[in-house]
Amino acid sequence: MDVTISGRNVEVPGDVQEAVRSKIGHLDRFLFGLDRAAVVFRAEKNPRISDKEQIEVTLEGHGHHIRCKVSGSDQHQALDRAVSKLEKQLRKLKTQVVKRRRPNPHRDDSRQLLSRGADEALQALDAVAGADIGDEDVDELPAADLTELVIVKRKSFELMNMTPEAAALRMQLLDHPFFLFHNVETGRCGVVYVRDDHTLGLIDEGG
Repeated sequence: MDVTISGRNVEVPGDVQEAVRSKIGHLDRFLFGLDRAAVVFRAEKNPRISDKEQIEVTLEGHGHHIRCKVSGSDQHQALDRAVSKLEKQLRKLKTQVVKRRRPNPHRDDSRQLLSRGADEALQALDAVAGADIGDEDVDELPAADLTELVIVKRKSFELMNMTPEAAALRMQLLDHPFFLFHNVETGRCGVVYVRDDHTLGLIDEGG
């Protein structure tokens, strides 16, 4: 596996780089096709935070994209925590890959992208917003809080056909709090998300 290592305003000593190449580089044993890894170290400047050293690892290859971000008291501890988390993610992915080889009436072998993804994405995001903040809550917010909200980043992507379980796995592999997808079980747009109690939730487009 090709491993690239960088530090954002921090130095990455030689012994840490050697440990990264050894531990991250051998993660490809869990899943065939992983051929690239990007490892980025950062340091938290807040003196009240004990785990100051942060590491973000992204694994790619053979259509897979796995990401994790953890912290530790030093770079070695952060690396060990990242490896442990990635191993769990890769085991889940391997299990999912094995399941996909079995006959499944909902399976979408072609993994076709949706042409109507943009419209369904807006509808799903409206559903998410409605679940978090009701109309009565919006009315009670100060006008300044609403007018000062600014969208600083935009993303455009096409939705993929998958089951809620597959979407939940993809969300975990990307280390995201939610994932937007096209639910093959309902034929509609859906969102899986992590709840406050760390369980998973599913929001489906009404129809």
